[in-house]
Amino acid sequence: MSLTEEPATATAVPTRPSAPHGTGAPARTPTGDPLVAGALLLTAALLVSYQLLAGHVIPPLAIFGLLTTTLGLATLRRRPRWLLLLDAGVAVLYLGGSVPFVMANLRHPESPVSFLAEVFLLIALGTVVVGVVLRWRSAPDRARRRTAGGAVALGVVATVVSLVAAASVDTEARQDGDVPIVSERSRFPELVELPAGEGVLWVDNQDPFHHTLLIDGTGIREVLAASSAVRVPVDLAPGTYRFWCDVPGHESMEGVLDVR
Repeated sequence: MSLTEEPATATAVPTRPSAPHGTGAPARTPTGDPLVAGALLLTAALLVSYQLLAGHVIPPLAIFGLLTTTLGLATLRRRPRWLLLLDAGVAVLYLGGSVPFVMANLRHPESPVSFLAEVFLLIALGTVVVGVVLRWRSAPDRARRRTAGGAVALGVVATVVSLVAAASVDTEARQDGDVPIVSERSRFPELVELPAGEGVLWVDNQDPFHHTLLIDGTGIREVLAASSAVRVPVDLAPGTYRFWCDVPGHESMEGVLDVR
């Protein structure tokens, strides 16, 4: 090289970012939302289970069960904002429409099936709403993990409370002369015959849900814990009396006392 020549300058060659070690392609970002999708699918499972235990299809629950299953599966794959808003809207709609049923069941932890069904539904649907808000705000993953952990903790506490309350329920045995009224598959007998004057009704709730027994025109109202029986003293004049359950959604449970 002559003294007049300038030294060659090295040219930097741009390089592509290397893929993670052990893979041949960049890592893919999940496209769904497991927290919201999981809460929706849990809601669907709870609604189906409740109907199986009741022994019959409950149309509003069946519709919401199908809807939450569809939304859960869709949200597991993708999370566009319109879908997340739809998820939250369905959760709020169900919660708003079920307030009477929720309140009636939450007052009776001694009946674990109906009590825990409502608690778990509240937790699941609440998780849907919180999960959508967190996704909308681009919250870090630790916030979503805390939400899931808090939901599980609430479920455990509610389960313990309900089991303790159920263990404290006393079932009264039927005695000679008692007239039975049996609740089975959320139905009362259509007709019960009862002698006039003083007597005792033995009310046996064989359902996994709590019920009530009201007798029109008498002021009698008994709460029937799940899978338990109570003896109800009565003193009725001859005639016919309607008896029924006033738990929201159980209005079809009714019969007639024929007192002679």
